[in-house]
Amino acid sequence: MGQAVKTKEVNLAMLTRSRSLRGELERMQKEMDRIWDRFSSDMSSSTFEQDWNPSLDLAETEDNLVVELEVPGINPKDISISITGNMLTISGEKKQAADREGKNYHLVERSYGKFSRSIQLPTSVDPDRVEARYNNGILRVTLGKTEGGKSKRIEVKTA
Repeated sequence: MGQAVKTKEVNLAMLTRSRSLRGELERMQKEMDRIWDRFSSDMSSSTFEQDWNPSLDLAETEDNLVVELEVPGINPKDISISITGNMLTISGEKKQAADREGKNYHLVERSYGKFSRSIQLPTSVDPDRVEARYNNGILRVTLGKTEGGKSKRIEVKTA
């Protein structure tokens, strides 16, 4: 009879552990569902808009620094460029087309939203010798090298 009691005690302990483990797994599942629901609602409320960082190249010639930024689909009037000391900041916004409503998208790979890129320039530039041009989705900012660190807003011209 002693063996039967021990077997019942072992089975009861295993059942208790099994229920405890099942309860823990159910709690984890609920927590994962809550996290997924929050993530999904954040994504759907953004209407596909998010911050993005366009690719940027910085090159140097004897007289200039040249920055090229990939910003296809952006109106040059929605781009802001400023220089403070040796810091160049380019910001703007890529807006969605107005005809998105009423469409059920199956795939969205293009990025939309605001961006801001700030880069430390390797040398001082003259704010009066800066030119910005937009052509075929590439913003090219040419900065004349010099000593100094004034701040100036630069107008973006179209090609």
